[in-house]
Amino acid sequence: MKSRIILCCLILSMFTLSCEQTEGNKEDTVIEEGIKEIKLKPEYNWLVILPGLGCRGCIQEAEAFMRDYIDKPHILFVLTKVQSLKMLEQKIGKELHSRGNVYIDKQGFFDIPTNNTIYPCIVQLEKGKAVQHQFQSPANGQAFQLLKTQIE
Repeated sequence: MKSRIILCCLILSMFTLSCEQTEGNKEDTVIEEGIKEIKLKPEYNWLVILPGLGCRGCIQEAEAFMRDYIDKPHILFVLTKVQSLKMLEQKIGKELHSRGNVYIDKQGFFDIPTNNTIYPCIVQLEKGKAVQHQFQSPANGQAFQLLKTQIE
């Protein structure tokens, strides 16, 4: 009898743990919900999420990418947790606040709830839907280089 109770508890706990969302699933959910909230237009092929706070080197790489590719109409840049838009504009040497392909995420729609929140995120889109995403991080230092090869 005791062994049946223990077995039932083990099966129940395994079932419960298997239903939890993984970090990747949480990220996918936030990205998909953010896309719906901002009513993303289907003409965008890429969504680049730049956190205002986080991994300094990774963010600098994203800012350099933004400076070089801000005029590409098929890339939407989402700025999250921006402390000063004016400072960011000075850093990259471009005006941002009136651009159609820059979204300032004041509501936190794209606030990634995982440890990856400190890294810039590159989202590939098809017809306004997220297909895949990756982060520019110390573990994936070539994310923006790969993106450059895909858009040029």
